[in-house]
Amino acid sequence: MLANNLMMAYNQAEAGQPTFAFVEDGFTKLPEFEMMLALFSALDVRWVSVMDSVNSAPGQSVSPLLNVGAGIFELTKADPPRDFLQYFDMMVKAPRRNALAQRAAAPARAAPAPRASAGYSGKIILIGSSTGGVEALRTVLGGFPAQCPPTLIVQHTGSSFGPGLVSLLDRICPAKVVAADDNLSLEPGRIVIAAGQKRHMGVSPRKPLRTRMKDGPPISGHLPSVDALFSACLPVAKDVVAAILTGMGQDGARGLLDLRKAGATTFAQDEQSSVVYGMPRVAWETGAAQKQVSLTRMSKALLQASQS
Repeated sequence: MLANNLMMAYNQAEAGQPTFAFVEDGFTKLPEFEMMLALFSALDVRWVSVMDSVNSAPGQSVSPLLNVGAGIFELTKADPPRDFLQYFDMMVKAPRRNALAQRAAAPARAAPAPRASAGYSGKIILIGSSTGGVEALRTVLGGFPAQCPPTLIVQHTGSSFGPGLVSLLDRICPAKVVAADDNLSLEPGRIVIAAGQKRHMGVSPRKPLRTRMKDGPPISGHLPSVDALFSACLPVAKDVVAAILTGMGQDGARGLLDLRKAGATTFAQDEQSSVVYGMPRVAWETGAAQKQVSLTRMSKALLQASQS
């Protein structure tokens, strides 16, 4: 399979689920490459970064996302064919992560599926994320049960990658993940994601709550905006549990502070587990977040708070 742009590469990888991929290094420097990383991780695709020359700056030097990646190899277009064949051979022969996990778990009973929430409390979960957020959302939402509280998410990403993100997360989440749209009912087991749309996401001012999509200029530099979502939920703040995950800038911090003042329970991802400690740092330093939580503990924190 050959692809001359990142969107084509993503679609082909999702459909074909290759064992390995050669990726031109220029693609790795695009913000949207985060989506490719998440897809490669979900499908256990091995990949090699191919630079123009030995003097090229590798993607790791400009993208914090690649600093946390594993198994990234680099070649240049001037390298001899035998080097490409060597990496090809390494990737084909390497045991697949999924196969290793299955063999390791074979002697034991399969882990039980996540338990459904014990009765819906009426609370909703709000999440905002940016750089590094795709992988963070995979971790958080993967820990939600099939009947999780209604969840609304704003993730900063390119306009063409929104549908791919929804598809990717729906693939690995027990709950149903759908793209943001107007007038969707907020019900247990439904996760609504606004990513790449040209409208802000909010909720209706009265119960039963439904999504409301609104035209308008960028807020806090983004469309859709985390601040817009959080601010729209102020009328029901006492029934809100909200979190800001990894990301650059400060989108969401102001809205999170307003939510906390209005009675919501608020969290921010901690520095150690954040790919970029920007948005969560501002949320913590301004007092918007009541508690900092590591990524691996965020699912539990959100679910427990939604049941209180």
